[in-house]
Amino acid sequence: MRAAAMTVAAAGACVILAGCSTPTAEPPVVQIAEAVQPSPDRTLDRALPTAEEMSTMFGAAGFMGQLVEGGPDMLLQGVREAEATPVDCVSTGYQLQKVVYQSAPVRSVVSQSWAGGDANGPTATGFFGVVQFADGDTAEQFFAASADKWHRCNGQTLNLRQPEHGADGSSRITDVGVDSRIVSAVVMQDAGSTVQRALGVAADCVVDVEITDVAGPTATGARDAVAVANLMLQKLGGR
Repeated sequence: MRAAAMTVAAAGACVILAGCSTPTAEPPVVQIAEAVQPSPDRTLDRALPTAEEMSTMFGAAGFMGQLVEGGPDMLLQGVREAEATPVDCVSTGYQLQKVVYQSAPVRSVVSQSWAGGDANGPTATGFFGVVQFADGDTAEQFFAASADKWHRCNGQTLNLRQPEHGADGSSRITDVGVDSRIVSAVVMQDAGSTVQRALGVAADCVVDVEITDVAGPTATGARDAVAVANLMLQKLGGR
């Protein structure tokens, strides 16, 4: 009887131990979320000049055009690669073109236009934009490559052929100047207008400026475009 009792007790102990045991837990499943594409920076418009700043710089009242902001789809597509010769000079001749910026990862784009003048007509017009890249290194590399292209385009003629639009034209690129933060040029179009161009870099952004002086070329080259670009770079520094 005692042996039987011990057997029953042992069996009961086994049942209790079995009931108290904890099954081995399964390892947690790690959920990896897809990388979210950065949304366009909605604060870039602070880097654009105001109507008051433009009027002070050019000594004429004026008004601003509509603000355009968004992602890389906001880049302009007025010039395609096959339409321009030499294609490396498109950056100098035309502002904010997709064919120019598509080689680098663009995050955000913001742009605006300005027209100055009075009842007698316009005296100057401007177009300026900011392109934000994925990081500062990318912006610096883009600027360095662009500065090299602008330097090599000095004295060249940029030909544009767009037969489907019935528009062919050429532009003479002159007065290219390059420093560590800004590259500038004067573009004399065969239509008779003279355009000042400037490109500058600060942090992860490149500023793209075009100023058209109705009075024609001046002895100061692209000074006005450089002044606007400098103003924008200062604003980006305090962003």
